[in-house]
Amino acid sequence: MKVLIAYGSTTGTTESISELIKQNMNHDVQIVNIREVKEEEIKAADTVLLGSSTWGYGELQDDFSDYIDLIDSSTYGGKNVAVFGAGDADGFADVFCEAVNIISEKLESAGANIVSEPLKVSGSPEDSLENIKTFAASI
Repeated sequence: MKVLIAYGSTTGTTESISELIKQNMNHDVQIVNIREVKEEEIKAADTVLLGSSTWGYGELQDDFSDYIDLIDSSTYGGKNVAVFGAGDADGFADVFCEAVNIISEKLESAGANIVSEPLKVSGSPEDSLENIKTFAASI
């Protein structure tokens, strides 16, 4: 199975989560920054994983904010997808990983097939390694 992981990351946390997901999958996995993802790459993948950190009070990471309106049925309709992200559960519990929710809702409205519960990471990705492994295995 061909898996595309496209992420938006400002401080590197979501990028690190992307790498850990890849390391724990037994699939052909390509990782690309959301700024550089091409529609052809999305269409060629069997499954697409989208990841974004949450900023401010429940906002998308800047690069993902620029991309979110490109999620539509022509690209994602019927596509197998899953969503992951990083956030601050201690400081912003009420909007923890809200970017994950925003992306998931957008994918659902585009007709994508969500194949896994979302992965939400607070703090160091290494501290959530078991959750990351479980998420990777669910794909």
